[in-house]
Amino acid sequence: MGTKTLPLLFTDKAKPVKIHHTCELQQLFLISRHGTRYPTDNDITLFNELEKIFQNVSYAKKWYKNPFPLEKQGFLSKRGEKELYMMGKRSRKRYHKFWNKNLPYDPNVISFQSTSVARTSMSGFAYSLGLLNGEGILGKDESQSVYISSTPRTQDEELLMHNVCPRWLETIEKNNVVLENEKAEFNAKYLSKIANRISESYHITPELSPKQAEAIYKACAFAVAFYDETRTWCSLFNQNEILEIEYYGDLLDYYLFSYGNELNEKLGCRLVSNIISNIDKYLVGNSTLKADLKFAHAESLQFLTTILGLYEDAVPLTVNSLPEHMFKRKFRTSVLFYFSSNVYFEIYTCVEICGHTSAFIHTLVNEKSVTIPGCGSKYCEWNKFKELIGDKLNCNFKEICKV
Repeated sequence: MGTKTLPLLFTDKAKPVKIHHTCELQQLFLISRHGTRYPTDNDITLFNELEKIFQNVSYAKKWYKNPFPLEKQGFLSKRGEKELYMMGKRSRKRYHKFWNKNLPYDPNVISFQSTSVARTSMSGFAYSLGLLNGEGILGKDESQSVYISSTPRTQDEELLMHNVCPRWLETIEKNNVVLENEKAEFNAKYLSKIANRISESYHITPELSPKQAEAIYKACAFAVAFYDETRTWCSLFNQNEILEIEYYGDLLDYYLFSYGNELNEKLGCRLVSNIISNIDKYLVGNSTLKADLKFAHAESLQFLTTILGLYEDAVPLTVNSLPEHMFKRKFRTSVLFYFSSNVYFEIYTCVEICGHTSAFIHTLVNEKSVTIPGCGSKYCEWNKFKELIGDKLNCNFKEICKV
C-alpha cells in the first residue's frame, strides 16, 4: 500500500543491543516518520466523490460511505500514537544501558524536534511517553514532560526541505516534464484500463477516470490501515492491479523526492550536515548532546536515504521498466517509508589494542542494520563516513535552491 502501509513492528518488545566490550555507545540519532494518520484533505475530497459514484452500486451498498471527516484530515490516529509509544518502549529496551546513563531527562542532553505539523509533534510526544515512562512525577505512570522544538514550516530547511526550496517547488513539483510524461504514459497503459474494467464490472456510468481509480487504491489503503478491511475498496482490484498502482505511487515519489532528479540528492544536506556537526562537537568535548530525536514525514526520510546513497536501483524507475521492477526494486515505499518508518544512527567509540580511540557510525533503517554504500562494513569508521558524504556537507541550502 505504498507510504500508507502499516509498520512492520507493532510491539514493545526488543532485545538489548550487543556492544563489543571495548566499545561504548556515545550518541543516538533518530529521524522518524509520524505514525498512522487520517487521510489529508485532497484524499478525503476524492473519497467523497467515490461515495457519490458508488452509492447506486449494489456491490458497495454496505460500505461505500466515506468514514473520514474533513475536520480530522492529516491527524495522527489512535493506532499512530501507539506505534510511536511502542517505538519509544523498544528504544528504552534496546539501548537500556545508554538511556540509564543519560537519564533523568534534560533537554540539553536529550533533544526532541518535530516539524510544525500536529501529527509529527504528537508522534514525538508519544515516543517520549514510551521512552521515559516511570522517569517523571506525572500521573499513575509517572510520566515525564518534554520540550519538543520545531521550526516554522516556511523556514524548515532540515525536515521540510522541499517546502522551503523554491527551485524544487518550481522545477520538480510544478514543471517536471519527465514526471508528467511518466504520469501520462502510466495513465494510458495502466490506470485507464483499470478504471474501464472496474466501470464495466460494476456498471458505472460515466466511466471512472484514472484519477478515481487511483483514489480507490488510496481508499483501499486507508480501509486496511484503519479497519483491517480488504473486502471493500480493495476487492475492486485484482492482485496485479494493486501491484501496478503501488508501483505508480513509488514512481511519483522516485521523481519527486528521490533519485529521479539530481536536486533531490542534495536536499537532505542540511539535515545530514547538522547531524555530523553535532557528532563532531561531541567527540571533541564541545557538546552535551547525547540523543537527538526528530519526527517528520515520509519525504524527509526519502531525501535522507537518497543523500546517503541507499536503495538506488541500477536501472531508473520508469513506466517501461515496470515489468522488471514489479517485484524486484530497491526503492519500494511500502517496505521503506511506511507509517512510523525510521532511521537510527548509533555513534560508538572503541578503544583499539594500541590504546587509540576510534569513532564509528552504525545506521539502522526501520530498526534493521544497513551498510552505507562505500563503507564496506555496517560499522563505518567515522572519518570514512564523512569522506563518503563529501561535498554534501556544510551545504549552502539557499544557493542550491535558487530558481
